[in-house]
Amino acid sequence: MPTRRWRHGLIQLLLYALLALVLIALVFPVLFMLLTSLKTGNEFARVPPTLFPREVTLLNYPFLFRRMHYFTALRNTVLVAGLSALGGTLLGGMAAYSFSRATFAGKVLMYGLLVASIAVPAMVTLGPVFITYTDIGLLDTLQGLVLVNLATGLPLAVLVLFAYYNAVPRELDDAAAMDGCGWFNALFRVILPVAMPGVVVTFLLLLIAGWNEFLFAFVLTVGPETRVLTVRLLEAGGRSYVLRAAGGVLILLPLVPLLLLVQKRLVRGFTFGVVADG
Repeated sequence: MPTRRWRHGLIQLLLYALLALVLIALVFPVLFMLLTSLKTGNEFARVPPTLFPREVTLLNYPFLFRRMHYFTALRNTVLVAGLSALGGTLLGGMAAYSFSRATFAGKVLMYGLLVASIAVPAMVTLGPVFITYTDIGLLDTLQGLVLVNLATGLPLAVLVLFAYYNAVPRELDDAAAMDGCGWFNALFRVILPVAMPGVVVTFLLLLIAGWNEFLFAFVLTVGPETRVLTVRLLEAGGRSYVLRAAGGVLILLPLVPLLLLVQKRLVRGFTFGVVADG
């Protein structure tokens, strides 16, 4: 009995130690970025380096506010990331429901190709997208960024929501059909409310991906009125690491209240996925 308790305690200790290492690995880069943004350029270049700033300065932030045209870039980022995440979640939800419930020829192949497209590098599609946007007049527009982000995020939305829909009992579909609901009404009135944790997770994943997107935003936009935060940081930060760190904080900062607001739903969504898979 003591041996069993000792083993159980050792396993718990190892799990807590592993959890602490993972937490440090996740938190330390953000902490390092925040501390670096409070340093001067000379202190950052000092040898030996320091983790905590000896002289705290906030001058990097107002300088970047002006150089980045922060609020214009923030507006563009919110519009592009928000609309593409909303559209990707909506269209991905309908497509995932079709793959989960409908039966049609080539279903498995089509689903496999859609999921496999996640592995296609963005550099492969960048050239054709640029040429197409030039021909149809979507170059240097926010609409073009929304469409390309929606297209790149759609396979991920289908993959995530397909797993959630499969965990929803099919008896709910039968009950909705008996009440006279078609597939559209059954999806939006019955299935989606049950799978709402998965919808929230999908929306947040697409929102964060769109918020951090750089390559398409850098190539497909030219003027200052269509630049997003990630591109603006490259232009304003230059080679200064302290400015880049301050810009990273400014990019991350608007997401913090949102994540704190939906953290319970986010945890519930991931837990629902774990239970469903189990």
